[in-house]
Amino acid sequence: MSTLKDVAKKAKVSVATASYVMNGSELITKPTKDKVLLAAKELGYRPNGNAKNLKKNKTNIIGLFLSGFTGPFFNELLEGIQDTVIKRGYEMVVCASDDKHRLLLERYVDGAIILNFHISNELLNGLASDKFPIVVLDRELVNPHVKQMLLPNKLGMDYTVNHLVEKGHKRIGFIAGSKESFDGESRLEGFKESLADHGLSFNESDLIRADFTEISALLSMNKFLEANEEFPTAFVSANDEMAMGAIKAVQQRGLKVPEDIAFVGFDDIDLSRYVQPALTTVRVEKKRWGQMAAETLFDMLEKNTDPKELEIPIEFVPRQSS
Repeated sequence: MSTLKDVAKKAKVSVATASYVMNGSELITKPTKDKVLLAAKELGYRPNGNAKNLKKNKTNIIGLFLSGFTGPFFNELLEGIQDTVIKRGYEMVVCASDDKHRLLLERYVDGAIILNFHISNELLNGLASDKFPIVVLDRELVNPHVKQMLLPNKLGMDYTVNHLVEKGHKRIGFIAGSKESFDGESRLEGFKESLADHGLSFNESDLIRADFTEISALLSMNKFLEANEEFPTAFVSANDEMAMGAIKAVQQRGLKVPEDIAFVGFDDIDLSRYVQPALTTVRVEKKRWGQMAAETLFDMLEKNTDPKELEIPIEFVPRQSS
């Protein structure tokens, strides 16, 4: 069975453009529209019947689109979204994928919550409409039918840097994840800005890259320590798991935390309070974040013209690692 992706490939256009055409958008030129429709005809592509009728009918299903389920962060977020969805009498489907988004492309759901950097802005702009609202948790996107529900990453970095500066640290490193992560890169930029606010500069050689997992940070910190005789007296990590891995690497080399190197994480996952030493971190109210995202989406579905301005709560949690 042919998919929308097959149609786009045959017509030599993007999936987003093909989606525009199949949804009857007037933004596409006639030559392009004809090319896409011809490709669809030749491939025998037919949009899902349920999706086709969504302009008249509702599925009472909300879609949550994630880049993956790796790590302990997602459980509370999912719980918050699910609680709100159930209270509204809806159901929720959760999709984790890096390239196929059929439920999104063919609109099997009434609205979508996005935390998936694999899904392009172009695609979301092509899909979002008055009848298909979208809430994004992982990017800044200007579109009347897309609402942002973003974490206050800069504020979290202000808390963190203030704490470390008060402790006397002047050379502070950063453990970052993938460059594709909106939150990870927002925290890195916020960190640099907070250092500058204190008159401190950031040495790019003190930036360690990992992939948000504990083992990746352990390996990356080992390489950093092997390559450097002198190193920062403190590190800020874009998430808790990487901070935990880096701490293990430091301890395996006989260095003490926080006496030799202090560490601060971000998220406050459950394990952060039980590791040795307990991890200083920024607590994200993950369940509340999920609830707020779902509430915002329902405001859009119900055509609430005065949606509430919501701020996601975070809190600095000092523990023994700093």
